[in-house]
Amino acid sequence: MKTILIVIQNDADHAQAKALIEKLMDSKDPSDQARMVAQAYLTEAYERSRWPRRAPSLPDLLAYLMDQHGISRDGRGLPQN
Repeated sequence: MKTILIVIQNDADHAQAKALIEKLMDSKDPSDQARMVAQAYLTEAYERSRWPRRAPSLPDLLAYLMDQHGISRDGRGLPQN
């Protein structure tokens, strides 16, 4: 089976690849599904290199968790037993 995949080198290619994946998503044709999976792998690789995930710093993580649980630095907002 021969098919065309988009090699992603910039943001315009990325947008085009995502549109292709979305178009192929509803197809029941096995060759379209295989093409969608292959394009998704290429898209994921581009996204990981373009926008790598970084672990948050400990202070940022603690501030986020405190905010999510309604806890302030002075202890207000802590659940009462």
